[in-house]
Parts: sequence; C-alpha cells; structure tokens
Amino acid sequence: MKRLNEIKKALNLLGLNTNAIKFYLASFKHGLASVGDIAKLIQLDRSSAYLALRQLEAKGLIEEEKNSKRKKICARPPQAILSRLRSESRKLRNQCLDIEDQLPELLAEYKEKDKQPVLQFFSGLDGLKQISDDILESDSNELLVFSNQKEEKRVFNKVDHQEFVKARMSKNIKVRVLSPDTKEAQNLRKQDTRSLRETRIIKQKNIPFTNEIYIYGNKIAMLEFVDEIQGFIVKSRAFHQAQKWIFEEIWEKYE
Repeated sequence: MKRLNEIKKALNLLGLNTNAIKFYLASFKHGLASVGDIAKLIQLDRSSAYLALRQLEAKGLIEEEKNSKRKKICARPPQAILSRLRSESRKLRNQCLDIEDQLPELLAEYKEKDKQPVLQFFSGLDGLKQISDDILESDSNELLVFSNQKEEKRVFNKVDHQEFVKARMSKNIKVRVLSPDTKEAQNLRKQDTRSLRETRIIKQKNIPFTNEIYIYGNKIAMLEFVDEIQGFIVKSRAFHQAQKWIFEEIWEKYE
C-alpha cells in the first residue's frame, strides 16, 4: 500500500486528475482489462472513464492490447512514470533557467506596471502564514517592525517564532524593532546579537501598540490580535515611504 501511495503522489505531480489516478491504480493492480471493467472497479460512468483514459494515454502511462477483438488496456510499468517524471523535471529545470536569465528584464517590465496600490486581507493562522511568507519572499534586505511583544506572544508560539527568525536569517534579512517596554521586549532584546536584529524599547506609558506593523520592500503588513488574527498587506510605494519615515523618526528618538 505504501508503494502505491508513492505512485499516487507521482501521478498527482504529473497533473493527472483524481479519476485518472484511480483508473491507473486499478489497471495497475488488475492487469489487462476492458475500459468498462476498470470503470466498474472504481465506480466511474463510461464517459468519465474514457476521459481518465485519454489523460493517461496523453502521458504515455497506459497501453492498448492490439491483438484483442474487444479493446483491452493495461497500465504501463512504473518505469514509465519515472521516465515521465524525469522528462517533466528537465522541462521545469530548463524553464527555471530561462526565467533566471530573463529575470532583470522581467522585473523591469513588472515594475513599470506596478503603479497602483494593492490591498490584500488575511485572517486566521493561514493568513498569518501567508503574511510571514510574503515578508520572507520579498527582495528587501531589511525589515522594520512596530511590535508589542506581550500581545505577539498570544499568537506566535515559540516554534513558529524561531522558524521565522531562522528563515529570515538564512535570507540575510536584518530587522529593527520598536516595542513598548515590557518583560517580553526586554527578553527579545537580549537575543538581538544572534538574531540579526536590533530592538529599541519605547519607555513611555499608554503606547497604542496592540498590533504589529511590518515595513518591507514597497509594502506594509499589519496584524491585529484582539479577537482573532486579522491582517492586511498594502503594496504602495508612497504609503511605504510615509510609514518608514514615521518609524525612522521614532527610532532616532529612542537610541
């Protein structure tokens, strides 16, 4: 069963739909049979079975018995799957190389069209992950953060926080943090040296930081932790410049 699961994953990587995967696995286990017999085994109607068959034929993963009066088919051996995977892998590798070669020109063209502000909303832990990934995938080498470490601890568990720091450091993204004076912020600052980070603490009462603001690239990301995780990303050069100016003004004040 475990070996068949590997075949199933491989077929999925090749872009086959659920019916085609079921059809192949049934044929793989049953051997030479008619399309109708395979369809009955996996409870597919005739038209769906033939659509699945066409997908498999297009990938070269099924073959027809030529000497039979009644059309019978059988799955090709696992080597056929391996050969197809290698072929697709070569295509993807070549495509990656082509994109890499043209990346400067593509980025220049993309930025020319990148004039209008873009706003994206996120929620829940999935949204939190999407925002984290967006930060890590940016081409910025510095991240500026308004943070309330006490509030953040309610959302980011220790493992998630460490994974984010590890991924950020692997990309050599430095971070500067402004945070209210809390025990959590003091503990964070103690680890600055080994985390490519500099934390400055705002020693002032009633600071309205109950969320986190990330300033990076030409974007601003904000997370709200009051009831459930809510967040958004604004992609706007003007908004980014304004927020960065505010951050730098406060940063200099609390050296």
